[in-house]
Amino acid sequence: TNMAAAAALITCSVFQLLPTGTHVSVWIMSIYTMCGGILVCCLETQLKFIRTVIAMNFGFLFNSVYRFLFYCLMASVTWSYEGLFGYITAIALGTVAVFNTYVLCRYPAYRKMREKIAGEEDARIQSKINAQVSKQAASQMGWGQN
Repeated sequence: TNMAAAAALITCSVFQLLPTGTHVSVWIMSIYTMCGGILVCCLETQLKFIRTVIAMNFGFLFNSVYRFLFYCLMASVTWSYEGLFGYITAIALGTVAVFNTYVLCRYPAYRKMREKIAGEEDARIQSKINAQVSKQAASQMGWGQN
């Protein structure tokens, strides 16, 4: 749901940039919301190296109340676009904000389980990278040739 809402946010913001004669303030808000949507997409990938950067610079996304406020801010910006797609996106973002807050507050074990799964995925990716690096190093040293 978060990825779908973020994709709708980015798409809605891009559509605001397309018409000629759009006011500069709309451009600025559209770019801001696109960045917010990209930030949510990056967070939802659950890759450790991306999550670490996000945690260091955008730690509010790891707090349920601040995440709720961030989604509400993004929803209010898309609501201000005043088009049907903007209204739909704003309602979707508001719904996702409420749902995320409910899940994170009601089921604190969910976050721990999600972090565990993300850690396992990071370990799997790292082992593949290590295997590929070892293979390439061996072939460059001439050890992998017959």
